[in-house]
Amino acid sequence: MSRLRRAVAGRLRRAVASLLAASLGLVAAAAPAQPTSAARPLARLPALGLAADGVTVSGLSSGAYMAGQFQVAHAASLAGAALLAGGPYGCSRGALTTAMYQCACPANPDAAQRLRNLIPGAGCSVLAPSALAVFADAALLANQGAIDDPAQLARHRVWLFSGGHDQVVVPALVDAAEAFYRRHGVPAAQLQHTRLASAGHGLPAPDGPVACAVTATPYLLRCPGQDSAGELLAWLYAATPGAPLLPPLAARAAGLQRFSQQPYRQAGVFDGLDDSGWLYLPSACTAGPGAPACRLHVVFHGCMQGQTANGPGGKAIGAQFVAGAGYNRWAEANRIVLLYPQVRASRAARPGASFQLNPEGCWDFWGYTDPAESLGGPQRRFATRQAPQLAAVKRMVDDLLRR
Repeated sequence: MSRLRRAVAGRLRRAVASLLAASLGLVAAAAPAQPTSAARPLARLPALGLAADGVTVSGLSSGAYMAGQFQVAHAASLAGAALLAGGPYGCSRGALTTAMYQCACPANPDAAQRLRNLIPGAGCSVLAPSALAVFADAALLANQGAIDDPAQLARHRVWLFSGGHDQVVVPALVDAAEAFYRRHGVPAAQLQHTRLASAGHGLPAPDGPVACAVTATPYLLRCPGQDSAGELLAWLYAATPGAPLLPPLAARAAGLQRFSQQPYRQAGVFDGLDDSGWLYLPSACTAGPGAPACRLHVVFHGCMQGQTANGPGGKAIGAQFVAGAGYNRWAEANRIVLLYPQVRASRAARPGASFQLNPEGCWDFWGYTDPAESLGGPQRRFATRQAPQLAAVKRMVDDLLRR
């Protein structure tokens, strides 16, 4: 390609990225305040000697995509995953436009209408399951050697959730995720797909502040009789000794602790991580040497759910998700340590560029941590063991497993 053509192509990519950011309402505002906490963050995570065969992950929306990426990249060292409102591995194909309009849709109807006004005919569309299967398998093939053997997925337990009123990650995308797991050997007896017709886009929690059918921050839904954290943890650990789970206990305020994420980051590499994350440590998991090993579950928040995201009234979410999603009380009763890593919103490195463009504080499922600027093509490092976010979280997990 000539220098002139490369320059024109670059300007076009930047213009499209800028247009997307504006039309979606993805405006990088001033950085929200850090959540307040009386205690200083732990300097790093403690070595708890957790059970190496009891590590599972879950996530909502962008966190669901991240949970799936972490599961595939580290399949040999995990026991299962739960995806709430998430599609299959490789969905975005490393493209911002695809991530926003084929793997998800704008949560804000006004933003979607602004896009249609700017680009006639623009809108969300979900590809056929057969097409998504081709892209998922292409991503697995392209990432061979940088992910664990996908045959390891056949050992895993998988729990999926889709809401009938979810217009952000529509149920068809979760169906495609189910097809992905079935195609790669997860037996029917190890796969559960909960479909809740009354739910919008969010995580159903007993004390959720958002009505079940509504899609709104902080995306914790109040759906009668639905406790997703308890249901997914029971499914993921059903095959382990002591199943089913014991009834939940009141979560201890002292059990929820902030920790510094700095020791887990690579110097000079943009990863989008926040300065600190959260750890929930049940009282039974502080007994010291000789006690039975506890298990570890990693929870990836969704967009606009991280601690520094702006919630209702412009106030930072803080600990609202990590304290209110419902995981902690189940963890307290069942010797499950919870890791809540955190990302934060960021501006693009250059106006209109896609690198570092993460204004809603999403986990990276399209490549914003990859400095190779692109709106499409084989930009898949973000879904491999070498990806900055995946590598950092794996180091956190390894610290907790150490004896």
